Amino acid sequence: MQPTDLRAGSFSRYPARARAVAVENLPVLRRVPLSLLPLILRMLVDYDWLFPPEQRDLMAELHWLTGLAPDDFDKLMVPFAAIPLSSELTGSDWVNGPRDFTGHLIGFLWSQHKIDAFHRAAGDYDQSRAAALAAPPPVAPRYTFVVVGNGVTATNFAVFRRLRPHGTLFTAIDPAGGLQTLLAALGKRAESAPGPFAHWYVDGGEPEAFPGPAANVACISYGSLAAAVRKELAFLNYDVAHGARQNGSSDGMQGPQQEPSNVEGTVFAMGDLKPKDLGLDGHDTLQRFALSVLAEGSGTQVYSTTFVQWTARECLRRAQPLTLLARFKPRQQAATLNELLARDPFTQPTDAEGSLVDADMGAYLTWINQGRLPGADQSRFLAWFEGHRIAVAIGPSMAKGTISDSPADLAKVLEWMA
Repeated sequence: MQPTDLRAGSFSRYPARARAVAVENLPVLRRVPLSLLPLILRMLVDYDWLFPPEQRDLMAELHWLTGLAPDDFDKLMVPFAAIPLSSELTGSDWVNGPRDFTGHLIGFLWSQHKIDAFHRAAGDYDQSRAAALAAPPPVAPRYTFVVVGNGVTATNFAVFRRLRPHGTLFTAIDPAGGLQTLLAALGKRAESAPGPFAHWYVDGGEPEAFPGPAANVACISYGSLAAAVRKELAFLNYDVAHGARQNGSSDGMQGPQQEPSNVEGTVFAMGDLKPKDLGLDGHDTLQRFALSVLAEGSGTQVYSTTFVQWTARECLRRAQPLTLLARFKPRQQAATLNELLARDPFTQPTDAEGSLVDADMGAYLTWINQGRLPGADQSRFLAWFEGHRIAVAIGPSMAKGTISDSPADLAKVLEWMA
């Protein structure tokens, strides 16, 4: 089957909104070469559960392609069309299984020494798309709060060493009520600029109660996903014992309408997991996001610190929130991989000092990821050593590479950042 063979009925297994978008854009989808089209369908098949910025970007891309002059369209597509594909690829169900197709496509391109040609074509496509589709600035400056060091009473570790050159280091913070101050700031911003998935709270344990209204705040925590984590670890243990499949997922539908999997007694890849496998609601965007964090993130199942860092990364990349509060909690003690997979991470002794080191790097990476979003020059970033007197604030009003020993609390720092 080729893209020119697509009909409205080809998307009958897609969710309702994804199907409507596909049918609406059927003329341009028919014109996209098969070596590129499944990359677009990977997003489209999940349209109903994408975050608003992802939906906006996909629709903008389709409208951009539709509006290209014929010569410009051909210039972008000819390099993709020139890549020959095997009969196995063209004969696969790439409409309903675009993830499967792209995985096999990459392997095929390597085997045929065509991967460089594909990368060149993809690079030109991405550059043209980025030039034509500049993301809009946020409606308000982004704020990201990162809380590290829970459970650490004293340390010689140089906290926020990587962040200090980019903002002001405060060394006389009154820690009393600090977390509640940040939660209140998150809630206040969610009230003043409401929007779907515009404000987030990520916690490496059980989330703290908000001191005020918490409407419009998306909350995801490692503790609340304990049952899902245990299910995934059980599946991973089965794979280890029986030899995990190396070539990815099955040939079946990998989109949201795939039938529930029967994983009992079956060796499978983590990419095959669906919400129902982990006891999650397949019709809930936030729980589908949780599935992607657990199934696609390396170590998100076994270390709460990795869970927070990866969740913050994906949240910023995909949801592009106006406000994000990410709080690290102590992870379980380190062990061999086999031990980590075999034991319950929620009942193990924790390593507060090691978790601080993890979280410190996580804070730095979160700042980097925030800086990749539109409006980065007006973004604010605050990292706080929980229960201690150290915080670093980065933003337009914060002097870089400076140290302040003036007594203050986090509310005052937030006031200065504004």
